[in-house]
Amino acid sequence: MIRYQNMKFKDLEKLDVVKVGYARVSSLDDRQKLGLSIQTEALKDCNVLFKEKKSGSDDDRPQLDKAIKLTKQLASDGKQVMFCVYKMDRLSRKTSTLLKIVEELKEANIEFVSIKENIDTSTPTGILMYQLLGIFAEFELNNIKQRTREGLQKARENGVRLGRPDLTEKKKQQILDLYQLNSMTVADISKRLNISESSIYKTLRDSQVKRRKPKNSSLKH
Repeated sequence: MIRYQNMKFKDLEKLDVVKVGYARVSSLDDRQKLGLSIQTEALKDCNVLFKEKKSGSDDDRPQLDKAIKLTKQLASDGKQVMFCVYKMDRLSRKTSTLLKIVEELKEANIEFVSIKENIDTSTPTGILMYQLLGIFAEFELNNIKQRTREGLQKARENGVRLGRPDLTEKKKQQILDLYQLNSMTVADISKRLNISESSIYKTLRDSQVKRRKPKNSSLKH
Protein backbone atom coordinates (compact mmCIF):
# COMPACT_ATOMS: atom_id res chain seq x y z
CA MET A 1 0.00 0.00 0.00
CA ILE A 2 1.35 3.41 -0.94
CA ARG A 3 1.33 6.06 1.77
CA TYR A 4 0.75 9.46 0.21
CA GLN A 5 2.49 11.21 3.10
CA ASN A 6 5.72 9.29 2.33
CA MET A 7 5.76 9.58 -1.45
CA LYS A 8 5.86 12.20 -4.17
CA PHE A 9 2.77 13.12 -6.13
CA LYS A 10 4.50 12.19 -9.39
CA ASP A 11 4.63 8.53 -8.28
CA LEU A 12 0.84 8.39 -8.26
CA GLU A 13 0.71 9.92 -11.72
CA LYS A 14 2.33 6.77 -13.10
CA LEU A 15 -0.83 4.81 -12.28
CA ASP A 16 -3.78 4.57 -14.70
CA VAL A 17 -6.31 3.95 -11.93
CA VAL A 18 -5.85 5.39 -8.45
CA LYS A 19 -7.81 4.24 -5.42
CA VAL A 20 -7.81 6.74 -2.56
CA GLY A 21 -8.99 5.37 0.79
CA TYR A 22 -10.28 7.23 3.83
CA ALA A 23 -10.61 5.70 7.31
CA ARG A 24 -11.99 7.45 10.39
CA VAL A 25 -12.45 6.70 14.08
CA SER A 26 -13.72 8.98 16.85
CA SER A 27 -10.90 8.16 19.26
CA LEU A 28 -7.97 5.79 19.70
CA ASP A 29 -9.23 3.64 22.58
CA ASP A 30 -9.00 -0.15 22.22
CA ARG A 31 -12.43 -0.53 20.63
CA GLN A 32 -11.80 2.25 18.12
CA LYS A 33 -8.33 0.88 17.33
CA LEU A 34 -10.00 -2.39 16.36
CA GLY A 35 -12.39 -0.46 14.14
CA LEU A 36 -9.46 1.28 12.47
CA SER A 37 -7.75 -2.05 11.88
CA ILE A 38 -10.90 -3.42 10.22
CA GLN A 39 -11.12 -0.37 7.96
CA THR A 40 -7.43 -0.55 7.08
CA GLU A 41 -7.73 -4.22 6.14
CA ALA A 42 -10.83 -3.55 4.02
CA LEU A 43 -9.04 -0.73 2.21
CA LYS A 44 -5.78 -2.61 1.67
CA ASP A 45 -6.15 -2.47 -2.11
CA CYS A 46 -6.13 1.34 -2.08
CA ASN A 47 -3.03 3.05 -3.40
CA VAL A 48 -3.36 5.80 -0.83
CA LEU A 49 -4.93 5.70 2.62
CA PHE A 50 -5.76 8.69 4.78
CA LYS A 51 -6.53 8.03 8.46
CA GLU A 52 -8.28 10.41 10.83
CA LYS A 53 -9.35 10.59 14.48
CA LYS A 54 -12.41 12.81 14.42
CA SER A 55 -16.10 12.62 15.25
CA GLY A 56 -18.42 11.89 12.33
CA SER A 57 -20.43 14.99 13.18
CA ASP A 58 -17.34 17.22 13.03
CA ASP A 59 -17.07 18.89 9.63
CA ASP A 60 -13.51 20.05 10.33
CA ARG A 61 -11.45 17.07 9.16
CA PRO A 62 -8.03 17.92 7.68
CA GLN A 63 -7.27 14.40 6.43
CA LEU A 64 -10.58 14.19 4.59
CA ASP A 65 -9.88 17.56 2.98
CA LYS A 66 -6.44 16.33 1.88
CA ALA A 67 -7.91 13.11 0.47
CA ILE A 68 -10.53 14.97 -1.57
CA LYS A 69 -7.95 17.50 -2.77
CA LEU A 70 -5.68 14.67 -3.95
CA THR A 71 -8.48 12.90 -5.83
CA LYS A 72 -9.37 16.14 -7.61
CA GLN A 73 -5.77 16.72 -8.59
CA LEU A 74 -5.49 13.24 -10.07
CA ALA A 75 -8.86 13.42 -11.81
CA SER A 76 -7.95 16.78 -13.38
CA ASP A 77 -4.93 15.03 -14.92
CA GLY A 78 -7.21 12.52 -16.62
CA LYS A 79 -6.75 9.66 -14.16
CA GLN A 80 -9.55 7.29 -13.26
CA VAL A 81 -9.94 7.93 -9.55
CA MET A 82 -11.95 6.03 -6.94
CA PHE A 83 -12.62 7.43 -3.47
CA CYS A 84 -13.14 4.49 -1.11
CA VAL A 85 -14.46 4.09 2.43
CA TYR A 86 -15.27 0.99 4.46
CA LYS A 87 -18.69 2.28 5.53
CA MET A 88 -20.61 5.38 4.53
CA ASP A 89 -20.79 6.68 8.11
CA ARG A 90 -16.98 6.82 8.11
CA LEU A 91 -17.35 9.68 5.65
CA SER A 92 -20.06 11.42 7.68
CA ARG A 93 -22.87 10.54 10.06
CA LYS A 94 -24.96 13.40 8.67
CA THR A 95 -26.80 12.41 5.51
CA SER A 96 -26.78 15.97 4.17
CA THR A 97 -22.99 16.23 4.59
CA LEU A 98 -22.47 12.79 3.06
CA LEU A 99 -24.56 13.74 0.05
CA LYS A 100 -22.66 16.99 -0.36
CA ILE A 101 -19.30 15.18 -0.38
CA VAL A 102 -20.45 12.51 -2.84
CA GLU A 103 -21.88 15.21 -5.12
CA GLU A 104 -18.56 17.08 -4.96
CA LEU A 105 -16.72 13.93 -6.00
CA LYS A 106 -19.23 13.18 -8.74
CA GLU A 107 -18.83 16.67 -10.24
CA ALA A 108 -15.06 16.08 -10.41
CA ASN A 109 -15.65 12.76 -12.24
CA ILE A 110 -14.50 10.75 -9.21
CA GLU A 111 -16.14 7.43 -8.40
CA PHE A 112 -17.35 6.85 -4.84
CA VAL A 113 -17.13 3.37 -3.32
CA SER A 114 -18.46 2.18 0.04
CA ILE A 115 -17.37 -1.40 0.63
CA LYS A 116 -19.75 -2.42 3.44
CA GLU A 117 -22.88 -1.13 1.67
CA ASN A 118 -21.60 -2.34 -1.72
CA ILE A 119 -22.07 1.10 -3.30
CA ASP A 120 -20.16 2.11 -6.42
CA THR A 121 -21.31 5.24 -8.26
CA SER A 122 -19.81 3.93 -11.49
CA THR A 123 -22.65 1.36 -11.63
CA PRO A 124 -26.41 1.83 -12.17
CA THR A 125 -27.10 0.38 -8.69
CA GLY A 126 -24.60 2.77 -7.14
CA ILE A 127 -26.23 5.74 -8.89
CA LEU A 128 -29.62 4.61 -7.56
CA MET A 129 -28.25 4.45 -4.03
CA TYR A 130 -26.77 7.92 -4.49
CA GLN A 131 -30.17 9.24 -5.56
CA LEU A 132 -31.76 7.61 -2.52
CA LEU A 133 -29.25 9.49 -0.38
CA GLY A 134 -30.71 12.72 -1.70
CA ILE A 135 -34.22 11.60 -0.74
CA PHE A 136 -33.08 10.66 2.77
CA ALA A 137 -31.21 13.98 3.13
CA GLU A 138 -34.36 15.92 2.25
CA PHE A 139 -36.40 13.74 4.62
CA GLU A 140 -33.87 14.36 7.40
CA LEU A 141 -33.92 18.12 6.79
CA ASN A 142 -37.73 18.23 6.85
CA ASN A 143 -37.76 16.26 10.10
CA ILE A 144 -35.34 18.72 11.69
CA LYS A 145 -37.49 21.66 10.58
CA GLN A 146 -40.62 20.00 11.91
CA ARG A 147 -39.02 19.22 15.29
CA THR A 148 -37.77 22.81 15.52
CA ARG A 149 -41.26 24.21 14.84
CA GLU A 150 -42.80 21.86 17.39
CA GLY A 151 -40.15 22.78 19.96
CA LEU A 152 -40.73 26.50 19.49
CA GLN A 153 -44.49 26.06 19.72
CA LYS A 154 -44.14 24.02 22.92
CA ALA A 155 -41.87 26.68 24.40
CA ARG A 156 -44.42 29.40 23.62
CA GLU A 157 -47.21 27.34 25.20
CA ASN A 158 -45.08 27.01 28.34
CA GLY A 159 -44.60 30.76 28.51
CA VAL A 160 -40.96 30.75 27.41
CA ARG A 161 -39.97 34.04 25.81
CA LEU A 162 -38.03 33.54 22.61
CA GLY A 163 -35.51 35.85 21.01
CA ARG A 164 -33.22 38.39 22.64
CA PRO A 165 -33.96 39.36 26.26
CA ASP A 166 -35.29 42.87 26.86
CA LEU A 167 -32.84 45.58 27.79
CA THR A 168 -32.78 46.68 31.40
CA GLU A 169 -34.10 50.13 32.27
CA LYS A 170 -30.54 51.16 33.10
CA LYS A 171 -29.33 50.18 29.62
CA LYS A 172 -32.23 51.98 27.98
CA GLN A 173 -31.44 55.15 29.90
CA GLN A 174 -27.76 54.90 28.90
CA ILE A 175 -28.83 54.72 25.27
CA LEU A 176 -31.03 57.78 25.62
CA ASP A 177 -28.37 59.76 27.48
CA LEU A 178 -25.69 59.02 24.88
CA TYR A 179 -28.01 59.72 21.99
CA GLN A 180 -28.96 63.09 23.45
CA LEU A 181 -25.31 64.13 23.33
CA ASN A 182 -25.83 64.77 19.59
CA SER A 183 -22.24 63.73 18.94
CA MET A 184 -22.67 59.97 18.82
CA THR A 185 -24.23 57.88 16.09
CA VAL A 186 -26.22 54.74 16.73
CA ALA A 187 -23.18 52.77 15.54
CA ASP A 188 -21.04 54.60 18.14
CA ILE A 189 -23.48 53.76 20.92
CA SER A 190 -23.68 50.16 19.77
CA LYS A 191 -19.91 49.79 20.08
CA ARG A 192 -19.76 51.63 23.40
CA LEU A 193 -22.48 49.60 25.11
CA ASN A 194 -22.09 46.35 23.14
CA ILE A 195 -25.75 46.44 22.15
CA SER A 196 -27.12 45.72 18.68
CA GLU A 197 -28.12 48.72 16.57
CA SER A 198 -31.62 47.26 16.12
CA SER A 199 -32.10 47.23 19.91
CA ILE A 200 -30.96 50.85 20.11
CA TYR A 201 -33.37 51.92 17.37
CA LYS A 202 -36.20 50.10 19.15
CA THR A 203 -35.39 51.89 22.42
CA LEU A 204 -35.40 55.27 20.68
CA ARG A 205 -38.65 54.43 18.91
CA ASP A 206 -40.36 53.22 22.09
CA SER A 207 -39.22 56.37 23.90
CA GLN A 208 -40.50 58.50 21.01
CA VAL A 209 -37.12 60.10 20.52
CA LYS A 210 -36.84 61.93 17.22
CA ARG A 211 -34.00 60.52 15.16
CA ARG A 212 -31.34 62.87 13.84
CA LYS A 213 -28.04 62.72 12.03
CA PRO A 214 -25.06 64.10 13.98
CA LYS A 215 -22.54 66.21 12.16
CA ASN A 216 -19.63 64.20 13.41
CA SER A 217 -18.79 61.19 15.55
CA SER A 218 -16.90 61.24 18.83
CA LEU A 219 -15.35 57.86 18.08
CA LYS A 220 -12.47 57.42 15.71
CA HIS A 221 -12.63 54.42 13.35
